Amino acid sequence: NLIPEIKENFREKLRLTVADTISILDVDIKAMLAKHAAEGMLRSGSTIKKTMDLISEGNSRIFQETLLYVSSLNIAYYPEIENDIQSLARSAQEFFKKEALPRFKKSTETAGNPQLYERMIPEIESGMANDLAKFQNQLNAASVHLKLNNVMSPIEKLLWGIEGFLLLVSMFIAGMWYKDPSGNYEPVLVSLGLVIPLLAIGIKFGAKR
Repeated sequence: NLIPEIKENFREKLRLTVADTISILDVDIKAMLAKHAAEGMLRSGSTIKKTMDLISEGNSRIFQETLLYVSSLNIAYYPEIENDIQSLARSAQEFFKKEALPRFKKSTETAGNPQLYERMIPEIESGMANDLAKFQNQLNAASVHLKLNNVMSPIEKLLWGIEGFLLLVSMFIAGMWYKDPSGNYEPVLVSLGLVIPLLAIGIKFGAKR
């Protein structure tokens, strides 16, 4: 699990992120209302829609900041890392939602359509759920990367790098051969076809060690 000190630091970071995001939301909503009032659009669906967009941007920002903080902490991999970070991020999202919805309600009242508040909440929640799903996918990718960096030996990393490079070379040469079938590319591709499987065997052997 996350070291208690790191977990508390992470929790505080997200608390500050949410507080900052709410502050930005308030500023953006105020500016939007002033703009719409000047344009005669204050009491319209545009006010409600723009407020929803601003809430969506704030929600996305929380997850972006979470991923950036994961990278900056340089945490060592452990099996429950995804669950621990997801739990912290979801708590931050719930706090943001709790703060954002009253502001959305006020926006519907300002727009003269308070009845739309309850009707539009599912759409806001759906957007938040989509952002959470994207975050979970990105966090999973970050976790896999972290695991590989922490678990693989230097030799494995080197072999993976060489294999990836040779695969790119193979694709490049195959493309050249496709454009110029008369070229003598076959020996090179055959040689690469023999070397790459050997590298794969080396990677497996290194992992067992």
